[in-house]
Amino acid sequence: MIRLLNLDLSWEYAAMIQYIQHAAMLTGAEYFAVIEEELQHAQEEHEHAVRLSDQIQYLGGVPTVRVEEIRTSLDNREMLRQDLEAEYDALRRYLERIEQLESLQLYDVAQVVREIALVEQEHIIDLEKALGISKVNRAYR
Repeated sequence: MIRLLNLDLSWEYAAMIQYIQHAAMLTGAEYFAVIEEELQHAQEEHEHAVRLSDQIQYLGGVPTVRVEEIRTSLDNREMLRQDLEAEYDALRRYLERIEQLESLQLYDVAQVVREIALVEQEHIIDLEKALGISKVNRAYR
C-alpha cells in the first residue's frame, strides 16, 4: 500500500507542477479566469501531496520525492485537455485506492483518500466546463 500511495504522491507532484506551468503558458483574455482556476488547482494538488505524505509516514513508509511525467503544450485547449486527462487518471486511481484501503480495514487512510478524490472530481468539473464538455456528453474513462 505504501508503494501505491507513493505512486499517487508522485502524480500529485507532477499535477502541481503541470498546473503551474500551464497557468503561466495560457494566453488570451478568455483564459484569465481559467488561469486563476489552474493556480487554485495547483495549491490543492500541493495539499494532496502533504496529506498523502502524512499517510505514508503514518503507515511506516517514507514519502517519495519522485515526480511522474509532466505534459506540456503551447496550445491552450491541449493544455486543458492534458490537465483533464490527468484528473481522470487521478480519480480512477483514488477510487481504486479507497477500495484497497478499506479491504485492509484502513478506514482512516481511506477517508483521507476519499476527501482527495472529491477535490479531484471538482477539478474534473472545472476543466470540463472550461473545455465546453457537458455532463451529458462526459464519459469517464
